[in-house]
Amino acid sequence: MNFKNVILKDVAKEAGVSVPTASRVLNNEKFVSDDVKKRVKAAAKKLNYEPHWTARSLRLRKTDIIGVIIPNIADYFFSSIVLGVERFFRSKGKDIILFNTSNDEKIEEKAIKIAISKRVEGIVLATICKNGDMIRSWIKSFGTPFVVVDNKMDLENVDFILADDIEGSFKLVDHLINVHGLKRIGCINAPLDESSDLDKLVGYKKALTENNIPVNEDYIKIGYHNEDRAYQATKELLNLKNKPEAIYCINANMLIGCLICLIESDIRVPDDIAVVTFDDCDFTSAMNPPVTTLKRIDLEMGRIAAELLFERIRGKKGDYKEIRIDSELVIRKSCGCK
Repeated sequence: MNFKNVILKDVAKEAGVSVPTASRVLNNEKFVSDDVKKRVKAAAKKLNYEPHWTARSLRLRKTDIIGVIIPNIADYFFSSIVLGVERFFRSKGKDIILFNTSNDEKIEEKAIKIAISKRVEGIVLATICKNGDMIRSWIKSFGTPFVVVDNKMDLENVDFILADDIEGSFKLVDHLINVHGLKRIGCINAPLDESSDLDKLVGYKKALTENNIPVNEDYIKIGYHNEDRAYQATKELLNLKNKPEAIYCINANMLIGCLICLIESDIRVPDDIAVVTFDDCDFTSAMNPPVTTLKRIDLEMGRIAAELLFERIRGKKGDYKEIRIDSELVIRKSCGCK
């Protein structure tokens, strides 16, 4: 029998019990004998029975499904956040539906609509929206709890889990200045639509100004979070009359484009130009030379986001939090340290 056509009535008939009894067994309810449990479970296995998801969720008034919405599944930072969320909720007997928006606001809007229509119990959202009007209206209309990661927005009744981007950027650039005596430091950033990108630029400028180094806008280039644009941004930095002594990439994807450009241009790291990046990924320590960065916090961000969302799902009200996670420098050879 094709499992797609099997219904609860078929399982009950195969096991020789009533439909309500079969339902109680498959929903792990009490007051059913061990013999009946064995017969019903054996029948379900034999027939490849799968409960109808929608009917079950309506009956139990919960789906045990969490929506996770991220802008780029290929980005090491966001994929690790997803892993942190998934690990937590798997331990709680819940599954996730993952949506990749490809950095498109319209796709993000559609993903949120689909998640809510699927009756997810809550949503972890790494949003790229420039304002929170849409999310605000849906929270008000549907009451679905949200936890937003990596991007601070003007939203009420939402928990935020953020990296301390200002302090992290400051540490990296300050290290280049005070340990290695570098002053001409390029920054490959992203458009400032999201708070995390803006804060990383603020931290970069803060390190310069606190060390009495004028901010040179020619050294700030936009890499749009991808390798190709970071490659081009690096080219532009190398074409400057006074090319930078160091380059700070705000994420690991742009680091790849930057390093490819430097290799093709016969620029040695760190002898000719030092390089640092905000995100620590599996490959950063394996590069030649290994890249100086910040200790990764992505898994921790995902776990904390999941914990807060779980509290909201269980009915916690008020006391919404904004948690910023600091990170330590991971010193490797790309900055010039031995």
